[in-house]
Amino acid sequence: MKQGLTLLAILAILLGAGCQAAAPVPPSPAPPEPPPPQGFFLEVPEPQDECVVNVSPIRVSGSTSPEAQVSLNGELIDVDGEGNFAAMVGLEEGPNVIEVIATDYEGNEGSCILAVIYAP
Repeated sequence: MKQGLTLLAILAILLGAGCQAAAPVPPSPAPPEPPPPQGFFLEVPEPQDECVVNVSPIRVSGSTSPEAQVSLNGELIDVDGEGNFAAMVGLEEGPNVIEVIATDYEGNEGSCILAVIYAP
């Protein structure tokens, strides 16, 4: 019986030594994720579709993929190195259609057709 108690005491000492808390190791920071690749896009926030305006010409602006070409109602307009563009469009009284088309060298194309009503 003494042997059993001795064995139990040794086992308790070993378990106690093995369960001592060590200083926590902070997790290594995850490497920053690279930004997702930006695919081809076209955004035209100005003017809003189906808006009514009382001035002409109006400003049409937006952004697209860098190095894309943009046409506004069939005419090429300047695009800066970041893909931003803006141009003025003359309107006729009543409803007007504004068409923006962007294309890149890989053959991607995006378009946006806006209706703007000119009521002077």
